[in-house]
Amino acid sequence: MDLPETRQRKILLFDFYENLLTQRQREIFALHYMDDCSLAEIGAAEGITPQAAADILKRTATRLEHYDKRLGLLARHENRLADVQKIRLLLEELDEPEQNPAISQIRNLLENLI
Repeated sequence: MDLPETRQRKILLFDFYENLLTQRQREIFALHYMDDCSLAEIGAAEGITPQAAADILKRTATRLEHYDKRLGLLARHENRLADVQKIRLLLEELDEPEQNPAISQIRNLLENLI
């Protein structure tokens, strides 16, 4: 069973690299991680054994990690989120930000980035 952080990481990796997976990998991964189906349920739905479903999930997770190691989209995403948070904090430190329309526009742009 995945820890919540591990599960969330796999889902984020899937969001970034899902189109690089086979249709079968996408389906089984989505059943397990998005629809919260057990290995037995996946096996029954796909006509495979629970062990085969587990093997496909493991290979898919390995493939997702491999893609991210080479392309680094998840780290860039996390860095961007951290930068957005820093900008928000800096905006809060400004004196009377409500009276400056540029600050309001910056806040709107930040919301669109995430």
